[in-house]
Amino acid sequence: MALTAVYVRRALANPAHASGIVAAVSPRARTASEAVTNAAAAVGADDDEPQIGERIRSLRSEHRMSIRELARRAGVSASLISEGERGLVEPSVGVLKRIANVLDVNLTYFFSRPGSSGETVIREGERRRLRELHGVTFELAGPDNVRSLEPIYGRLQPGADVETLQHEGEEWGMVLRGRLKVWVGSEVYFLEPGDSIFFASSTPHRVANLSDEVTEYIWVNTPASL
Repeated sequence: MALTAVYVRRALANPAHASGIVAAVSPRARTASEAVTNAAAAVGADDDEPQIGERIRSLRSEHRMSIRELARRAGVSASLISEGERGLVEPSVGVLKRIANVLDVNLTYFFSRPGSSGETVIREGERRRLRELHGVTFELAGPDNVRSLEPIYGRLQPGADVETLQHEGEEWGMVLRGRLKVWVGSEVYFLEPGDSIFFASSTPHRVANLSDEVTEYIWVNTPASL
């Protein structure tokens, strides 16, 4: 985050201080409002870069750690953590390293974008529903744009079944809850929670819930088939 962005955010956070930053932000501006407007483009450019404060706040929250606790363990003031998270100050590299040690990440974490290495987290409430028919629910547990692998979270109501399928690829599945009956070719298997199965998708296969409770499972197809 550039120094200009810090000045602008301070002005927006506390308009009473805006007049004191006019010269620092835009020497030719006649008013604080004009100075902030002139600096908007610079701040916009910074918004394309990883926001250190947002990364600190997000990771601290995931650790269920308060600002005071992080400050105490990192040996800095709580106000520094608070203002750093809000983008009002930019912590030094030394301070960031101490924060990184407390939060158990490398220093480079704060300068990278979330998911910049290609990883994607799909939260429980964010799964895209692919199918909900006759007691069968399929939800995509991976990103939409990945076709090489298709992880599915499935729910079968008591008595529900999935029709016989046959296609190219391979499959792996694991039961999370309930009991799943799986037909693969001429063989039949009963899977309990924790049991898994692997087979070639080119073999005709079918699954059903013959128990009196909901069955939940994870199923992975490669390549994607739904």
